[in-house]
Amino acid sequence: MRIAYRHVFVAALCALCPAVAWAQSSETQSSGEGSGSYFLTDADQPQGSPSDQTVTPVSGSVQAPVCDGTPVCDDSCDSCCYRRWPCGCALEDLGEAHSLSDRCFFSSRGISAGGYIAQSYVWNPYQPVDKFNGPLTWTDRANEYQMNEIYFYAGKAADNEGCGTALGWRIDTLYGTNYRWDTSAGFETSWDNQQFYGVAVPAIYGELAYNDLSIKIGRFISPVGYHTVGQGNNFFSFIPYMYQYGQPFTHTGIWANYKASDDLIIGGGITHGWDSSDNVGNPHAGGLLNATYTIDEQRSLAWVGVFGPEVNFSGVNPSGLNGLGYTNRFLQTLVYSNKISDDRMLVLESDFGTQADAVVAGRSAKWYSFAAWYYWNMTCRCQWGMGYEWFRDQGGFRVGGLLPSLGSPNARGLSLARSGYDGSFHRFAIGPKYYFTPNLYGRAAFIADVYDGKVNNQGGLRPFDDGLRNHQQVLSFDLVWTY
Repeated sequence: MRIAYRHVFVAALCALCPAVAWAQSSETQSSGEGSGSYFLTDADQPQGSPSDQTVTPVSGSVQAPVCDGTPVCDDSCDSCCYRRWPCGCALEDLGEAHSLSDRCFFSSRGISAGGYIAQSYVWNPYQPVDKFNGPLTWTDRANEYQMNEIYFYAGKAADNEGCGTALGWRIDTLYGTNYRWDTSAGFETSWDNQQFYGVAVPAIYGELAYNDLSIKIGRFISPVGYHTVGQGNNFFSFIPYMYQYGQPFTHTGIWANYKASDDLIIGGGITHGWDSSDNVGNPHAGGLLNATYTIDEQRSLAWVGVFGPEVNFSGVNPSGLNGLGYTNRFLQTLVYSNKISDDRMLVLESDFGTQADAVVAGRSAKWYSFAAWYYWNMTCRCQWGMGYEWFRDQGGFRVGGLLPSLGSPNARGLSLARSGYDGSFHRFAIGPKYYFTPNLYGRAAFIADVYDGKVNNQGGLRPFDDGLRNHQQVLSFDLVWTY
């Protein structure tokens, strides 16, 4: 039975209001560091976006409301208010998160190690027959449990303290339904991965540091944009259109970064292009340029550009795989981060991409987007996040049926018939994040998607609800345990 929009809206409000006691606190717990920041830094994961900026949690004690005439919560987090409302204690009062890095095997060798287990459920009131939440990912399955990621990382930073030479390395692996988007053509291609569950290795590289220069060789997570690989490495359990459909996830090649000053880092590299590790996925070389400028202690600006020949659907290059061709693609992202206060963060991002002969020979496709995210530390345990995104797919080249792919040939996803949307996608999301213990947190989000554009060129289907609707509203829940 179909459910009207107003019913979904009321249900969302009812679910999110009590979820204040389900929200969550610190972002870096996902990699076991327990530093209590919103956003990951390079110390926390292999190659997050250069816009990643550490934000301290709420400082001191936040007074909670009086409960049944008893005094307000104290910093020990053991009063009755703790059971009835997020306690106003400092993050460290929750205790120290357990991490594999603390184990003798790793600590004695100077190795950082850790990870998490992320599992989710999305309630989709439209109950699509194909069980897909349209182009929403990573939590793409409707009304169905997903073990999204069992994530593990280990590495040793090439830390020379700015002088001399040092060596390092890093490897990240994951198992779960999210493997489908994190593979690289020519690397996991021949692995025995299944339709929904499989293994991916989004990062495996060596690193050389010499004075203010750092060089990574191997496969690394792309620095483009604000979001990054790993469901536990982002505030929400899902990712925006601009990341899933507009940006690469990984690169394989060589990437150098130079600390030009205390405020400026510049870099560049040569890669196999987008999500490709050898000539099977892309026989051409691609370029990567990046710059991060720290304006002051609160604000930063990051730019990344990637360019080079990439696969298209027009078949203008007869040497391409399966009739696909390779034509020049360019993408640039710009991210502005502003730590408004100790407990508030604003992030703005804009993207622009284009590719020649993308769908039809002689016609270029373009995609561009803008997004704003706002994060608020309500208490030491509880954070709220909200955001709005606009993604324009001009030419209908980007959004839709990504799977199977050259890196995930056995994977199942939204069918190719649900692609080719020449129009604009809008998304509004809001939800809490709450730490039950230093190693266990839960998230909830209300996600509203609207498509404004033409029906697709694959049969006149729309993006959502088995191709019947231009809008969708869902509630997403996930639980993450870090180690």
